[in-house]
Amino acid sequence: MTTEEPPSREELDRQVRDRYGTWRDQPRGLACAVVAAFLVLTTVAFAVALAVLVLAAR
Repeated sequence: MTTEEPPSREELDRQVRDRYGTWRDQPRGLACAVVAAFLVLTTVAFAVALAVLVLAAR
């Protein structure tokens, strides 16, 4: 039997960062952020255009 302590939280976090990086290092994560921003802005623009049309029709 070994009496080694389990690695600390900081050590585990460092190992994960070394292995996977952060979301900013991942091209897929950046692409998802760009697509999500585009979808949100498109939805807002559509809602504003719809509101302008409704108000103009009155």
